[in-house]
Amino acid sequence: MINVPKAKAGARQQPITKHLAEFIKGYLEALPEGSPWLFPSVAAKSGHTTDIRKAFRRVISAAGLDPDVVVRHTLRHTAITHLVQAGVDLPTVKRISGHKTLIMVERYAHQNGEHIQAAMDKLQDRYTVGA
Repeated sequence: MINVPKAKAGARQQPITKHLAEFIKGYLEALPEGSPWLFPSVAAKSGHTTDIRKAFRRVISAAGLDPDVVVRHTLRHTAITHLVQAGVDLPTVKRISGHKTLIMVERYAHQNGEHIQAAMDKLQDRYTVGA
């Protein structure tokens, strides 16, 4: 879990994957001992990075994508869509995404034709088992 003290909807705990937890653990071990910041920056007045927009645009461009189209929010939108398409129930997606309502989750949860057909196939399988 990552503590997000100043999220848009208030303070919350953000669940993360085991892979990300291991990555952060290794990253923290590589920081100078006693560093209070996850992203220290000698150039910043605060001593740490407070804005990742430039770095994000640089990474997106390096990946051959358009940084005016692929924004930080695109990652959130994609992750929520993937959770729903993987069959994760909406209340759980709501908890992971930090949304206050299921209506907000539904705005992000784009089901494509294949996803909907797979759901209908599951329904059909329940009705035709042993028939």
